[in-house]
Amino acid sequence: MLLKGSIIITTGILLAIAASAFWAIGMTVAKPAVRHIDPVTFIIGRWSVVIIPLVVYGIVTQDLSFPGWAAIGWASLAGVIDATLGGLFYLMAMQRAPAYQTTTLSSTAPLFGMAAAFAFLGESFSWAILVSALLVVAGAFLMIGRRMTFGHTRWIGSLLAVLTGFLWGVAETVPAKLAMTAGLSPVFFLLVFAASGALGMTILSPFLRPAFPRRTSRSGWLLLSLSALCNAFIGWLLWLYALRLAPASLLAPIRGSTMLFAFIYAVVFLRERPTRQAIAGTVLVLGGVLLVSLP
Repeated sequence: MLLKGSIIITTGILLAIAASAFWAIGMTVAKPAVRHIDPVTFIIGRWSVVIIPLVVYGIVTQDLSFPGWAAIGWASLAGVIDATLGGLFYLMAMQRAPAYQTTTLSSTAPLFGMAAAFAFLGESFSWAILVSALLVVAGAFLMIGRRMTFGHTRWIGSLLAVLTGFLWGVAETVPAKLAMTAGLSPVFFLLVFAASGALGMTILSPFLRPAFPRRTSRSGWLLLSLSALCNAFIGWLLWLYALRLAPASLLAPIRGSTMLFAFIYAVVFLRERPTRQAIAGTVLVLGGVLLVSLP
């Protein structure tokens, strides 16, 4: 019985690592994508495009059964918190602070996710998980390889970036886990999540357009579709399947390995040159992930 439980949890950990690898593709693609398409259209388009393959996948797997409105409510809440509000505050932070600073501070999501799992899901506290999350966050700061700046009005952007990390961390653990527990399949959850996120951003778009004018191109739509497939479709499905098998507090630090994979992709595909500080951060993130991944 113990061996079977260990295999199930290990499978969940491996799925979470795979999810991080696909999420990192979306992060890497986003960098060149925003040169061709505005951020608001990018967010709305990504979550709208993913609905089509989700419906097809759900019909083929016959995994679209309706479990009840409570589960739908949790999935909708996760979509609004993560895709709409998280996306909005991330854009606002990008406007007010340097990109490297915003990316680093929003990478505190694993720490907030772990804390939310302990506080709201009643999962058992573990020092190993806490140390793992702290290693991931510290590694994320080092991986940027540049000095943080908080002068003048940039502190507002910094606060917004931390708020983004909080929203992402909470949404990916608490409402997602509760929706899974209530019987919602990963496919149905992601379908509701995507629709809620796209609808929420569409409602906010008239207020955001003065700051983010509409700007699109064929290259932008191609990159957007790639991000939707890897990040919003495959990555999120793998994460939801992982949540079915392992505690959310255990998986939350592993979410931080997204930064590790994004770092590798940037070096390999974008030809970026890492500094010693960035390499040290990579080691910390890898150590944090291994701490909760190994028996």
